[in-house]
Amino acid sequence: MEMYSTSEAAKILNVAPSTLRYWESEFGNILNIQRNENGYRQYSKDNIEQLKEIKTYLYEQKYSIKQVREILNLEKSKQDIAATIIGNTDPNLSKFLHALLEKFDNIEDGLKELKDGQKNLKEEYLQAIKLLSITQERRDRELIKEIRYRLNAKKEKNTGLIHKLLPWSKSK
Repeated sequence: MEMYSTSEAAKILNVAPSTLRYWESEFGNILNIQRNENGYRQYSKDNIEQLKEIKTYLYEQKYSIKQVREILNLEKSKQDIAATIIGNTDPNLSKFLHALLEKFDNIEDGLKELKDGQKNLKEEYLQAIKLLSITQERRDRELIKEIRYRLNAKKEKNTGLIHKLLPWSKSK
């Protein structure tokens, strides 16, 4: 089994090593990070996956540490209860419970997709507003250009009229 040091795990997760130590203090009962004979932390692939999940909850979905702890404890409890129930039931009920748990997982995945979709829509909305303001600025610049052009045309027309009416103004 491949194991990673704190610095290697931090690099994989793109967080500071101190963040991993903090997360271990907050989620230690869930993570169960092993230590080698020298007392250094050794992260397994499962630990890395759990830490990725924690990072997603904290950084992308903006849950608090307390909320993430509750979510992870609920997931662990759900798995423990399911294992106990499935172990003590007949095969037909076991299949039903597996299907039910799969539905719960699908619902959780669906909620995650909805959150991701909401985030994408927000980003697209902000991009559209930015493009709209750029378009408005461009329209304003074109309008100013047209006004200047028309003013210059009137000025030239008026200058020609002044020269016709006031012949001595040509010498200037």
